[in-house]
Amino acid sequence: MMYSYIITMMNNKKSVKAAKRCAKTAREFGYYPSFFKAITPEDNPIEIFEKENLPVKAFHTDTRYSRLEPAMCCFLSHRELWKISIEKNQTILVLEHDAVFKNKVPGEVSFYDFVNLGKPSYGKYRLPQNEGVYDLFSKPGGYLPGTHAYILTPRAAGELLNYSKIKPAPADLFLNKNTFPWIKEYYPWPIEADDSFTTVQKVEGSIAKHNYGEDYEIL
Repeated sequence: MMYSYIITMMNNKKSVKAAKRCAKTAREFGYYPSFFKAITPEDNPIEIFEKENLPVKAFHTDTRYSRLEPAMCCFLSHRELWKISIEKNQTILVLEHDAVFKNKVPGEVSFYDFVNLGKPSYGKYRLPQNEGVYDLFSKPGGYLPGTHAYILTPRAAGELLNYSKIKPAPADLFLNKNTFPWIKEYYPWPIEADDSFTTVQKVEGSIAKHNYGEDYEIL
């Protein structure tokens, strides 16, 4: 069985609750993910960037929509899991706390180095005519439609880590087919994001979400 991890803010009750829901739905399809402690602003992401020899000044996010340090933390959390893939020399399934399994991950994705499995959680997106593995297709610009669910091999993880020392970026923008043409996407997506809060976006960014409203929280 593939190693799988849920990025979880252990000091945040809502994140832990969402992660437990993710784990429950994963078990229904034969996956038993571990909780992975997310890096948070309290961990001082700028200091981590410097310690990891990552160019802090190269990291940019649209501050009209997202908060800088939480975006850095999200990127660093994913980056730590890329390291684990290499250390274990295993393909891993990376999940964020708001991921919810709707179906089993198809076996054919194991033939690729990186496959997005998560349905776009907001905005317009494209659909292919048939099921299967494709080049990234759902979002304009060739970016990942969210980072709530994907698999990657140690080979992919190595390339991502190497490039992270050149041009780090918010995780969903960093993972794009222009930089990494081998990134794929599976349709129909077996995993969706079901969130009622954000730890990265501002109000302006949250408005773009389908489910933004009175019950949607910005933490």
